[in-house]
Amino acid sequence: MLKRIALSLIATVACAGGAFKDQARDAMPSKEAISMGSPPVQQQASSPSGSTIAQNSTAGDRSQFHDLTVAVAFVFNVPTAAFLDLLRHVVEDYDPTNCDANSCTWAGSDALSRVDYKLVVSRDADGVSFDWALSGAVKPGTSFITFASGVATPGPQRHHGSGKFKIDFDAAANLAIFGDPAQDKQVTGSMDVTEYSNVGPAKLKVNFTGARDDKQPTQRNNIVYTYANDTTGGGDLDFAMHNTTTGDRFSVHSRWKNDGRGRADVAGLGGGYDISLSECWGPAPFIVTYFSSSLKIMLAPWGGPDSGAEKQCAYSAALFSSKSAP
Repeated sequence: MLKRIALSLIATVACAGGAFKDQARDAMPSKEAISMGSPPVQQQASSPSGSTIAQNSTAGDRSQFHDLTVAVAFVFNVPTAAFLDLLRHVVEDYDPTNCDANSCTWAGSDALSRVDYKLVVSRDADGVSFDWALSGAVKPGTSFITFASGVATPGPQRHHGSGKFKIDFDAAANLAIFGDPAQDKQVTGSMDVTEYSNVGPAKLKVNFTGARDDKQPTQRNNIVYTYANDTTGGGDLDFAMHNTTTGDRFSVHSRWKNDGRGRADVAGLGGGYDISLSECWGPAPFIVTYFSSSLKIMLAPWGGPDSGAEKQCAYSAALFSSKSAP
């Protein structure tokens, strides 16, 4: 009788752990779920190279702020996708090393990997969400450093839901989690995704502090983002940047339709100038249809005379960002 009770208890724990393992796997965010949209780009267009751009806009020219909007999404998406690929690799390609009814731990890595990983997923106090933390230790060491953590609330489909997470890119770089120490150090700082959801139209809220400036590697930026899809396939990206080295600040509020038409309203303070401007562009090939600036002469990086007609804008009224990066 005691043997039967023991076997029954073991079976109950094993089944509970198995169910939790599958639930935890399904709840983890994926790069497809956590990505920032942008206006469409032309086929064979080159990948954006950074988050800053010089602007001397004139109606009839290629839109620089269309390209800037795409570049900002690219700068967010690439390191985030690389991290989420790693998270998915750990949770999907390995079985947990141990599980119970309310938590699972994945530990280990490929034989050729220089880092051992440990992912701990546990049931949140609300009984619905999952708390998770991902850490790493350089082999053969056993001192694990946590470089990412979050809370995931499952949605109706796998890897769909809502939640929040943080990534410490400096800690990740010290571990060289992506396999190339030089490349790992290209992304610095801490990204705090304070809210994400892809149940219905996707939305994101992000605070990114200490980000390496793509043009001046020794300089650092603090950036805040808010992104939301709309139900027709367009989007809204509102972000502000503060270069903590130079003190320069600017914000951009970009809105676009699903056919690519869009508008960016920009405010900036840098080089002793306080400037606001608006640019509208049409569908591909994204030609400027309207430009207006508070500074009528070109002083790098922005400015220039007005051109085009605001009635040609997909959004007829300016809507500047109210954000300010720390």
